[in-house]
Amino acid sequence: MDYRLEAGLWVALSLALYGLWSNYLAPLWAAKKPEALWAEVLQEIAFGLYFMGIPAIALIRGAILPRFMGFTHLDWLGGIGPSIQAAIFFASLLLVIGLIRGRIDPEGADPGLALVTFKQAFYLQLHWAFYRAFAITLLGLPAGTLIGWVLALGEGFLSFREKLKPSTLFYLGSLAVATGVVFLFSRNFFYCLALHWLLSEMMRRLKR
Repeated sequence: MDYRLEAGLWVALSLALYGLWSNYLAPLWAAKKPEALWAEVLQEIAFGLYFMGIPAIALIRGAILPRFMGFTHLDWLGGIGPSIQAAIFFASLLLVIGLIRGRIDPEGADPGLALVTFKQAFYLQLHWAFYRAFAITLLGLPAGTLIGWVLALGEGFLSFREKLKPSTLFYLGSLAVATGVVFLFSRNFFYCLALHWLLSEMMRRLKR
């Protein structure tokens, strides 16, 4: 099987699982979920398998190229200048928006949430990098990055039971655009992860 076709099948599986979970399994699980530690562990394992397992299998099978996810030939200095400039620009823009709206939340500074934010950043960046790598294979770097962004955000609209809130769409869209721009300059997954965490920590202090 052509690796591009197989990559498309993995992407389709990822989208289908998201739709199945958000529309059917999540409401059922929420209604019947036991108040026990094992249930929390089981849920975390399921999330980990979804966000990390599918990209990992696609990488191992050669359906997705690691360099299009930002994992190979890492030049830690290459693109760092434009990446930092992009990070400062997006951080400043979002901070100004928060100040204009007057919605800075001092309680959002709870340091105990930092690891949770990092886990979410890692999961989402890996997920988005997977979609982006598939699209780059077909369309090249600029167009592929754009289509990967469309796939990542379009996934949220597969949930018919609960529509995306404008604040959530703004939050995810801002992170996806900012990290997509950094990837264009750096081709480095870890730069994108660092920026995602920085911005999500800052936006956590905004009442969305």
